[in-house]
Amino acid sequence: MRKKALVYGENTFVIRYNNETDKDINRIRVNLVGKHYLCIKKDDNFIFSRHGQTEENMTRIFQGHMPGTLTVEGIAQAEALRDTLRDISLDAVVSSDLKRCVDTARIAVEGRNLPWEKMVLLREIDWGSWTGLAIKEVDLRHFPADVETEAMLYERAGRFVDYLKERYDGKQVLAVGHGLINRAVQAHIQGVTLEHLRNVPKMNNAELRRFKLT
Repeated sequence: MRKKALVYGENTFVIRYNNETDKDINRIRVNLVGKHYLCIKKDDNFIFSRHGQTEENMTRIFQGHMPGTLTVEGIAQAEALRDTLRDISLDAVVSSDLKRCVDTARIAVEGRNLPWEKMVLLREIDWGSWTGLAIKEVDLRHFPADVETEAMLYERAGRFVDYLKERYDGKQVLAVGHGLINRAVQAHIQGVTLEHLRNVPKMNNAELRRFKLT
């Protein structure tokens, strides 16, 4: 059997291809580099994803707190996420309040009547005066004073994790966020410090990861 292990901190995800099965363990599909795999992990109650591809992703701008518009591909990614989640029980949905996450989550839980909390706390990093600018047009060595720092983002992610543990204790929750805030949230879940934050792999659009909140 072909298999591949991806290690994130203390958690190991054993990946198997779609045509392979195992009846004895909990299974969940994840989207990695545009391909669906089976991610095998037991006792996880936090299902975490990123919004689908947006027009702003494609034009390589600082999207930040902009609403964001899903592309045709982004909609298809959200639909694939919905199909992946179809047989997974959920108690609630939490998402960023920005349009690209709301649209992704709406497609992903289509047909389910679930409590849904849209949170400013799960917004992407705030690029301040760089918001809307092309990445190639700025000097990445000198950030404006109004940009949210990594330390600020990391602290906000910690507050989000604390809120989840308090508000959704014992629940199975789907959260839909953004690339950089999701990385910081995952870091907190896995005990990764701020100085090692960039060692956490950034999520692809509509990728799914699963963790246990303790």
